[in-house]
Formats: sequence, structure tokens, C-alpha cells
Amino acid sequence: MAALALAGCDNDNDAPAPVVDPPPTQPPVDPGPTFPEGAIMVSAEGNVAENILNAFINAQSNDVIVLPEGTFQPDRTLLFDGDVDGDGVFAKNVTIMGYGQDATVLDFSQAESGDGIFVQNALNITIQDLSVNEAKNNGIKLKNTNGIILRRLATIWDGELNADNGAYGLYPVECQNILIEDTYVRGSADAGIYVGQSEYIVVRRNVAKENVAGIEIENSKYADVYDNLAIGNTGGVLVFDLPIGNQRYGSSVRVFNNEIRGNNTYNFANASANPGGVHITPPGTGVIILSTADVEVFNNVIDDHDSMAVAISSFFIAENDIMGAFAMNYAQPGGAIEDGWRAVPRNIHIHDNLITNSGSNPNGKLITDIVAAYQGIHGVFPAIVYDGLGQAIANNGLGELYFRETPFAADGSDNVCASNNGDVSIGQLYAGDHPAGSLEIPDVLYENTQNNLLDCSQISLPVHTVTFGEQVFGCGIDDDTAGCDGGEIIGNGGNIGDGDGGLVGDGDLSLCAASGSEVNWTALLGANCRSLADYNLFADAMDPTTAPNSGALPYDLNSALFTDYASKYRFVYVPGEQSAQYNTDEAFDFPVGSVLVKTFAMPDDTANPTGGEELLETRLLIHRETGWTALPYVWNANKDDAVLAKPGAFLSQSVVHMGEQLDFTYEVPSINQCKQCHQYKGEDGVARFVPIGPKARNLNGDYAYADGVANQLTAWQAHGILTGVPADLAEVDAVPQFSLLGMDALDQLADPAVMDLAKGYLDINCAHCHRPEGNASNTGLKLEYWRPYAGNEQAHGTCKSPVAYGGGELGFDIVPGDPEQSILHFRMASTDPGDRMPEIGRSLSHGAGVALIAKWISRLPAASCSQ
Repeated sequence: MAALALAGCDNDNDAPAPVVDPPPTQPPVDPGPTFPEGAIMVSAEGNVAENILNAFINAQSNDVIVLPEGTFQPDRTLLFDGDVDGDGVFAKNVTIMGYGQDATVLDFSQAESGDGIFVQNALNITIQDLSVNEAKNNGIKLKNTNGIILRRLATIWDGELNADNGAYGLYPVECQNILIEDTYVRGSADAGIYVGQSEYIVVRRNVAKENVAGIEIENSKYADVYDNLAIGNTGGVLVFDLPIGNQRYGSSVRVFNNEIRGNNTYNFANASANPGGVHITPPGTGVIILSTADVEVFNNVIDDHDSMAVAISSFFIAENDIMGAFAMNYAQPGGAIEDGWRAVPRNIHIHDNLITNSGSNPNGKLITDIVAAYQGIHGVFPAIVYDGLGQAIANNGLGELYFRETPFAADGSDNVCASNNGDVSIGQLYAGDHPAGSLEIPDVLYENTQNNLLDCSQISLPVHTVTFGEQVFGCGIDDDTAGCDGGEIIGNGGNIGDGDGGLVGDGDLSLCAASGSEVNWTALLGANCRSLADYNLFADAMDPTTAPNSGALPYDLNSALFTDYASKYRFVYVPGEQSAQYNTDEAFDFPVGSVLVKTFAMPDDTANPTGGEELLETRLLIHRETGWTALPYVWNANKDDAVLAKPGAFLSQSVVHMGEQLDFTYEVPSINQCKQCHQYKGEDGVARFVPIGPKARNLNGDYAYADGVANQLTAWQAHGILTGVPADLAEVDAVPQFSLLGMDALDQLADPAVMDLAKGYLDINCAHCHRPEGNASNTGLKLEYWRPYAGNEQAHGTCKSPVAYGGGELGFDIVPGDPEQSILHFRMASTDPGDRMPEIGRSLSHGAGVALIAKWISRLPAASCSQ
């Protein structure tokens, strides 16, 4: 006080101290996103899809590709392939990013293809800070990739929730080391976040709202799903294991620390007879565990569900004709059970969850009878429901006899347990010792407060981690999430895409200068030339349909690969004194330097294929030191030059077919799309680029050469292009000939002839993907010509439920005797980008091909799914 008084005395006058106004407070300026030096900034000018694809195709390891700020409508799928040169060594550490979820928006509502962004064959790829909206099929799909970070993304189908929305929002399949965090997914007619047939997975801090399934872990192992919000979906979190038939089955999945609330939306998935599709999800279900072993659900808030908080079920509830349809579809030789799949969930532990407000309005077709039983006997529906049917079957002898389901372990390690979930009701449809002879009469066990039902515990599952380069992500590893439990840690660098290689650029463009009458072999091996003429492949550079240089031979295939009724001119070039090596079933082994050339031309009228043709594109497959490379060249308006079109192109076309004028958009595939179809996994498990057409069975037929008609295999060997051809061509398979216009006498053919024609057609049009080594290996559909139908019926699609696609109300790939109920026939006939198959290479439907497959299906022997 004295000091203050003295200070006051120092003042010379009593005037008040001047008042100084503080400077106005300015809110901090948001600096916006930052990008590393050297980032590839994609231009917003012109065709944005082409700009993005060019960046994707030219990307090198460690590149950061920045998509522009704004809202854009790409006209095609944006496909990134980390192994565009086909050598089996992947691009590494590539980042694809935008300016933020709301700042970079890709609206695919007007696209000519199904997926939004599709990534394959990458090692450590990050996609972040952008939104993919209104994709016709999947928002962001990834395949055969090791090391994935999907961060701060959105995939949205806005407006009304209906079956026309796309299937999956975020969709890694057959991948390893997947981190999905801080994303928003809304409106998927299947699953908002879906991880399938993969391993080493962390899904955290995401919002899944108003999808059929909010988050789904399917046929995958070593997965942690935590700190997510699943709200307003049909089902909140699903852990499924389905009978796919490709040796990829799930286990060791933890679902914890999530908020799973109010998932009561009606099921707007495509209705389907597929017993395991998401269309079976009862509205108002928090968590569903179907058939998967080793699942732990803990520390979740599971609130406000009309039907039930948690459901644990064997596949026998989904397909309840156990000794009929189930046994016929899955227990046959070569079926899913022999492949390693099991229908019965084991070692399930539901514990320490806060479960409230469940069962006020149980509904859904799958549980109609179960609901009636519980309400009729007990007047209520339980919050936690365990079917118990699979356990009963396993324990009473039927399981091991028919389904390879051994009895549950005596030490309790297989048991389904629920503990410390509060005062919640428990239901068990079948007792574990239910007698085999009365499975049609369930026990309908119920406890309002748990006493005996599911009253057990299991050992906590380990923490599951994601390895991304030198970084490791996971609960308690790179975050401070509490309650991770476990203790043991499971993680692995994976085995997809090991190596230090990257993408090859355009090479030495100074080599691109044609001269003389010989092919420019040096340029073919060393450069992606801008003009087709630079390679000097033809005597007349403006006519790629005849007169090839350097002794190349024309060739044709016995059965037509359909590409919108385009005529095709094929040539094979093999350098010097070298030759390809014969192979019985696969494409021939061509020496480095070989080139396969295919030119597409559109006729005025399919009745006169060579009349008034317009050159569209010429595709090259070049066998370089690093592997096969695809280069698409598009002919200009004057038809005097074909120019390299790495991102592909769309060409407006018209053709008269059977008197009707068809106007459509012809799609030239991008370099990456070429790889998508030509991908093949060899015995080493590495996906490489391989040719499709030049196989013995496709070439074993006559061709009218300039010097006379000859068998193509004989001619190739005589010209030194091929060695090792069997002396007796009768020993070589020959796909029967089937033209673009079909066969007038199809109705008069005997069943074996129709079978042979159909298998040949499916082989050339579908089997390059639909085989164990192909890009659609995850579907379990196997359509190679050499694979006999008898004994492999389900592999051909007979009574086989699709893995991910419902096909409208259709439930099986093939229903013998009924093509209209067969998904394969439906997708071949469709021209919708989200439905059609093949999905690349056509805009029109091939009438003759569809008729052939319809005839084949109608003549197949009746099976369990036939009417």
C-alpha cells in the first residue's frame, strides 16, 4: 500500500492516464493445406479426368499428386496402377491428395464407368483430403496393394437412400496393411467402409452414416475397428465370413470403443437370393457376427436399436436348408468347405459394452420367424442373440460328417461368451446340445437378466497393427487410445509388391523416328512414342490393317472378343531370329522385343463389317525388358495419324446392327485399364501383365493368308514366330468359332456343342479376370475354357452366390435352366456402367453373345437352385 501511495505522489497533476484502445483482434488465418516441394499439381483446366489419369500414369515412386480445388465431374474411372510396366515391381510411397473433403469434390454421377477411384498394385499408397461422390459402383476401391492409408476422405451418395446408390464407399479387397481413419461415408447400398479378403487392418475415428452396413469386415483377419461412429445405418458393424471359394477366410477381429447408435434405417440394398449378402441385415441391428471365428466386441456404446444390439450367427441361419441347398452349394467336392471356409462362429466374446434401448420393434425378413418365436413364447426380443444352431450341428455329429465342423472344444475355447454387458437380455435359439433329429424345432432360450446363457469369458485377442513403410499404426501404438486390452501384438509387413522399382517414364523420345522398311525395334523397346508411325510397323503408316513390316503375320481368334461390334486387325511381330515358345493353356512365351498389334475399326453396318470402316484406335502390347507394356493410340479426325492416348479417350460412334442404328460412346481404355484386364498372378503370387489372345486354343484354326489358307499354329511355326507346336494338332484344344453375328443354327446344336461354344466365349471375354490368377479372383468365379464344367459347377457360377454384387433380385451367378434369373446373363445384357460385364471394353451389349449364354444356361442340368 505504501509503495502504491508513493507512486501516486510522483504524478505532477491529477489528469487521468490516457486510454489506449487495443488493436482489433483478428481471427487466425487458416493457411489451408500445404503440399511438399515438387508435388505434382494437377490442372483444373480442360478435361480434369484426363489430367488426373496422366498424373497417375506418369507417377514415380515417392510422388505426391495433388488434385485441384473445386467440384469436378470426371467422365471415367480414375485408375492408378503401381505396376504399369508389368514387371511385378510396384511404385512405392505415392500420395494422392486434394485440398480437403469439402474442397476437392469428385462427382462421378456423369461418368461412363462404375468406380470412382481404383488403385491396384501399389506399395504404400496414401489417399487423403478429398471426396468421391455418386459413383455408380464403388467410391474408392483398392486391390492387390500393400500399405494403404485412407485419411480424411468422404464417399457420399446424397439424397434418397435406395438400391441405385453405389455398393461400397471405401473398398480395399485382397490387400494388406490397411489404415482407414477420419473419413465420412454416407449412402452406400452395401457397406460404407468395407474391408474384404485382407489382413492387418485398422479402422478408426470414422463416421459411417446411413449406409446399409456402416462398417463391414469380411473374410479378413487381424483387424481392429475402434473409435468409430456408426449411426443411422441398417446395421452398424458387420463381421462376416462368406463361402467365396478363393481360400481367403476371416478370423481375429476386434470391435471396441465405438459408438454404435440408432442403426434403424430400412434395408435399401438390392434384394437378392444370396443368403449372405447385406440385404439379409435386419434393420435395427448394432453388431452382426456371421460365421467368423475369433471375434471380440468390447467397450462399445450400443444404443437405440429396434431389433437387437448384437447378433452372432452361423451361416445355417442365412441358408437354413441345411441338408439341401447348403450341402449342395458349399459341401460338394471343390466347394467352399473343401476350400477352407467354415459356417460356424467360434471363440466369440462380447464384453464390457454399454447396451441400452434394444428390441422395441424387431423386424427384417431374415428374423421374421425368430421374432415370432420369441415374442410368442417370451413376449420380448433379446438384446444379444446367438443362434446356437451351428454349435448344435457341430456337437451332434452332423457337423463333422457333412460340413467338417468338429465338436466345440471341451476346454471352452470355442464358446460364444457374453460378460459384463450390464443388465441386458440374452437369447439363444438352439441349445449347444440340441439333438440332431429335431433341428426344425428350436429351443428359443431366453434370460431377461443373464444367468446361464453365454455366461463365460475368453482370452483377449491381440492388438492388430498396420505396417506402412517404417511406420506402425494401431491402438496404443501411435495413439493414446485406452482400453486396447490384448497385450500381444500382431503385425506384419506383408508380401505384396516387395521390391524397390517404380514406374517407367516415356523413355528416350529421340528414338522415335521411322525410316526404311524395317520396324523401329529400338524405339519399341526404349520409348513411348507420341505417334504410332514412329515405330514403322506398317508399309503404309496410314493403313494399320494390312502390309506389316519386318515379316509380321496377321492373325485372328476363333471366338470373338466383343468390343461394340468393332472390326479388329491383329498382327504379331517377333524380332530377328527369335521365336515364341508354345504353351498348352496360357499365352505363348514371347521373347523381349515382340509386339502384338490390334487395330479397331467401326463399320457402317455389322452386316458388312469391312464396308465404310472408320479407324478408331490401335493398341500395342510391347514385351520390354521390364515386362509387357500397353500403349493405346487414337486415330485423328483425318485418319492420317494415331496419337498416344495414355488416359484413353471417348469417341462418339454409330453403327447399324440388324437394321437398327445404335448411337453410343466408344471407350478407348487407358494404359492402366489395359493392365486391369491383362493382369495375371503367377506361381510366385506376383501380378504381372500378360497377353490374352495368343493361346493355342484360340489360334488352332485356319486363316486366309495372302499365299493361301493355313492353320495359324502351323503358319506361325513355319515363319519362325513360334516353336514347340505339337506335330498332331488334333491333340491341341480348339475353341469353336463364334463370330460377332453369332450362329444362325444355334437352336439346332446339341448340348455338348452349345457347352463348347459358351465356354469358348466366356474364356475370351471373361476368363482373363475370372480365374484364380486374374483380377476378379476375389469373386470365386472361374471360367477358363480348359476347366471342365462337370465337377466344377459352382466354380462356373452354378448356384453360386456372388461375393459383393446382388444383381437386383437375382441371387446366383447361374441358375441352370433359367437365364433370366442368372446374374451372369443379366450383367452381359446390361449396358449400365455399374452393372455391365465385362465392365471395360464395351458400351453396347453383344446380342449374339447374350443369346449364346442364355441358350447355354437354359440347357444346363438342373441344380439345387433351379426352379
